[in-house]
Amino acid sequence: MEEDLKRRKELGAFLKSRRTRISPADLGIQSAPHRRAKGLRREEVADIAGVSNIWYTWLEQGRDVRPSAQVLDSLGKALQLNRYELLHLYTLAEHRPPAKDWMSDIHMDPSLQRMLDKLEPFPAYIRGPRWDTLAWNHAACELFGDFNQMNVLERNSLWRMFARPDYPDLLPDWPYVAQSLLAQFRTSYGQHIGDPSFEELVDLLKKTSEMFNQWWDHHEVLGIPLGLKRFNHPRLGELAFEHQSLTVADYPDLKMTVYIPVQVDTSRVEKGPGES
Repeated sequence: MEEDLKRRKELGAFLKSRRTRISPADLGIQSAPHRRAKGLRREEVADIAGVSNIWYTWLEQGRDVRPSAQVLDSLGKALQLNRYELLHLYTLAEHRPPAKDWMSDIHMDPSLQRMLDKLEPFPAYIRGPRWDTLAWNHAACELFGDFNQMNVLERNSLWRMFARPDYPDLLPDWPYVAQSLLAQFRTSYGQHIGDPSFEELVDLLKKTSEMFNQWWDHHEVLGIPLGLKRFNHPRLGELAFEHQSLTVADYPDLKMTVYIPVQVDTSRVEKGPGES
């Protein structure tokens, strides 16, 4: 109870600090010459955000009101919050930010791709919460196939694991690896209940893969495990990797996964198709 009260007070103080930094003139609001209020008034924020003045006042005062994600977005726009401030607002209000809003920016951040490229010859990629592969390096293409030639669905880790007929041959421990991946996805799925993109993927996999359909009903959940992953690659031969998954700074729903070879010649994943 005390922790919840502190969180609400912090939320109110944060909203007030953002409100007082905005000049009414920046929003085209005419004010009296001798206006005393610093920044925007509460009623002005409420009006811009489309909520009642009383409700917004209660929110700033730290009362027990529960803003929806839609209201948080409206407040974010009214207060001209940047990406980090909006994430902070969602956190204080105990909401998860919409995944699509954070995923869309990855294509505009070239530093992430540069980081992946610098990890060569280690295969590395960045995925979203639905396990869609969003960025990758050359070594990842050598190991998993050329992502540049795949469509959005084919870049999804669940789809490749359960819909591609070559994966049981590629992964000697396929039953274990597939069930582990499904349990990790189930954890992410539980955090995005009602997201149409998740439901669409699950429905499609149920229709495509008998094993997915069977294991999905087990309701197993899992975090990101460490360990060894073995490959029987059709061109590179037998490979073994340790893998690490790290959260990407400023993108809470994105994970970077790096595969570190174990007692193998890393030059085999550096070469392009047809090279020897």
